[in-house]
This record gives sequence, C-alpha cells and structure tokens, in this order.
Amino acid sequence: MNVRRILTAAILATIAHAAFAQATLSVSLYDKRIYTPGSEIPVKVTIRNDGAASFRFKLAEQRVRSLGFDVRSVSNRALDASDAWKRAMASNTPVYYREIALNPGEEYSFVEDLADYVSIQEPGAYVVRCSFWPELYGVPAQTLNSNSLSISVRPGVPSPSAAELFRAEASAALKPERVPPDVVVTRTIVARQKSQWNEFFLYLDLERLLKTNPNEKRAYDRESDDGRRRMLENYRAKLMEGTIDGAIVVIPSSFEIIETRYRASTGTVTAILKFEYSNFHEVKEYTYELEKRDDVWYIVAYTVQNKGTE
Repeated sequence: MNVRRILTAAILATIAHAAFAQATLSVSLYDKRIYTPGSEIPVKVTIRNDGAASFRFKLAEQRVRSLGFDVRSVSNRALDASDAWKRAMASNTPVYYREIALNPGEEYSFVEDLADYVSIQEPGAYVVRCSFWPELYGVPAQTLNSNSLSISVRPGVPSPSAAELFRAEASAALKPERVPPDVVVTRTIVARQKSQWNEFFLYLDLERLLKTNPNEKRAYDRESDDGRRRMLENYRAKLMEGTIDGAIVVIPSSFEIIETRYRASTGTVTAILKFEYSNFHEVKEYTYELEKRDDVWYIVAYTVQNKGTE
C-alpha cells in the first residue's frame, strides 16, 4: 500500500511538473505613453498554458504576493524596491487568493503598475523582468520567469494623457437624459466628431463593450472589483488614445440614421457613416444595440458592415 501511494504521488508530481514546464510568463507595455521618474508604468502580465494538460495556480489579491519585478539599468544596477512594495511585504494581514485553472491554449492577463514594485527615480533605459510564483511568495515551488522588457524613462513632465484630459473635462459632469435610442446614437456620434469625450462616453456601457472580446471577458470576469475598475479605466484610455482597434471611435465626416427599432428595454439603431479620404468616401453601416436601464438607453454593442466607396 505504501509503495502504491508513493507511485501515485510520483505520477501526480510528474504530471504537475509537465504542466508547469509548459506554462509561460510574458510581459509587455500596456499602453504607449511617455514615462518619467515617479510616473505610472502599466505593464501587462500574461500567463499562458502551452501544454497539453490543465495548469493551475494561485493568484493573490495583493499581487505582490504572486509576482515580483527585477528592474536593472544598462550598467546592470538593480533598482530598489518601492515604498509601496516594502509596506505590503511587511504587513501581517492574511494573504487572500484565488485558484485559477488554464486549459491548454488559454491565457490569463492582468495589468500591474511597475511603480508599485520598483522605485524609478532617475531617467534612463531599463530592462524589466518578471517572476511569478504559482504557489504564492515564500512558498517553496518552481518559478515562472518572463521575457526581458526594455523601457525608457525620460526626464521632465509629460504632457497630459488622453485619460487625464478626460478627467479634467468630466469635472463638469453631465448626466444621461431620457431620450430615444436614435437620439442617443446621434449624440454619441456628434460628440465624437467634436472630440467631446465626456459626452461621447455618456451613453456607452464600457463594461459590455469590453466584454464583447472573449479574451477580455474571461480576464474581466476573473478580476476583483478593483481590477475590473482598472480594466475599464485602461479600456477607456486606450479608446481615446487610439491604441486599440475600436471602430466606435473612428470619426465620420457625415452620418445618417436610417432605421430605429426598439421595445420596452432593448433596441437597435442603424446608421450609415461616411469616412472622408483624399479622393473618395468610405461608406459603412453601423448597427448599434441598446438596452434601457432606469429609463435611460445605453449602447451595449455594435456591428459594422462595409458598404463600399463613393
């Protein structure tokens, strides 16, 4: 019986090791911006299962208990840990975590601010590497190590990002009005034409729009409340900065609402949008899906069909 147990444990350990060996960790810059000493540096962390078996790991709510960053200058000088990292690691609070399983071919991503882990006080070029502990920090286990990521930190104060401009513009906050679906779509398109971001986002359900992407939906559903808020903020910023393929933010030269259909709580609005180029117009048909909540219509999805040129 003891021999059987030992063999069983050995087989399970071999399977676990094989699954672990096929898991990969990668890091990339989450968005394009100018980084300065002390600024946020959002880094996208991705865990992928390239193996043939399920890969299971623990992910702490305080991410510093699951991963760490090693940042070095071009002269190979390691940077000091940030004050936030030191406080988190010195805390005696319980470590809460979730267990996540990735099937073969699946991946899990989240975004972390590098400034929460490492103190970058001087401009220069740096190389970033990440380590992930599937069984949490301090628990004897194998470690996943990432690729090397190069970042450039510039001196001076950067110009405001699109997200910061949005926050400043939204200080005079607008409130959505109880208007029909076609008016909602018209106001949204006109706001985009005028680059009035607060009005543009007024009737957009960002959560629903983000979750139309299956990969983003899986990542969003696994996140904590704080992580979900961060994902929505990043999604909004990337729409504004044009760093993702979002047809809803492309500016038309003209448009026409051609059909509106709606019931008590759902509806669709179809519009023809024209995009001007040097010697022709590209014509596209947008169909917006809307839902009604608290007597207000919100855009929750959309599809686009090419209608040729003129």
